[in-house]
Amino acid sequence: MKKLTICLVVCAMSSLGFAAVLPESIAIEFQERGKFTGIIGKAYITEKAIEVVTFAEQKGTVIPYAFIYTILEKESKTDRFYKVKCSNQLGVVSMGTIDLRDRSHPRITLTSDKGITITNIADDGGKMKSEFLPKVDLGK
Repeated sequence: MKKLTICLVVCAMSSLGFAAVLPESIAIEFQERGKFTGIIGKAYITEKAIEVVTFAEQKGTVIPYAFIYTILEKESKTDRFYKVKCSNQLGVVSMGTIDLRDRSHPRITLTSDKGITITNIADDGGKMKSEFLPKVDLGK
C-alpha cells in the first residue's frame, strides 16, 4: 500500500510540475494561404503531441473534430521556443514553431505541405467563436 501511495504522489507531482510549464491551451484557427477557413479550435501541447479540437460551422450547427499531432522532431535553441515537425492520424505532416516564452500569450504556427496553417486565433476566428461558441473557453 505504501508503494502505491508513493507512486501516486510521484506521478501527481511530476504531472503538476509539467502542467505548470505548459499553457493549458491555445486558441487557434485554421488558415489557407493566410485566409481564415471557418475552423477554430483549441490546441493543448504536451511533451510528445499537440492535441487539437476543432469546431467548424455548417448550416448553423457547430461540428467538432479531434486531431492528435504526434511530434516527430523537436528542436529548441532558446528556452520555451520550439521548432517542431509533427504528423496527425490522417498522415498530414506539419512544421512550424511553438513559442511559450510569454505564458499569457503563447504562440503557435504549424503549416502543412498543402498550405494549411494552424495559428493563433485572429479577428475572424474570434468573431466566429463569439457567435457560435460564446461560453466555450478555447484558451489564450
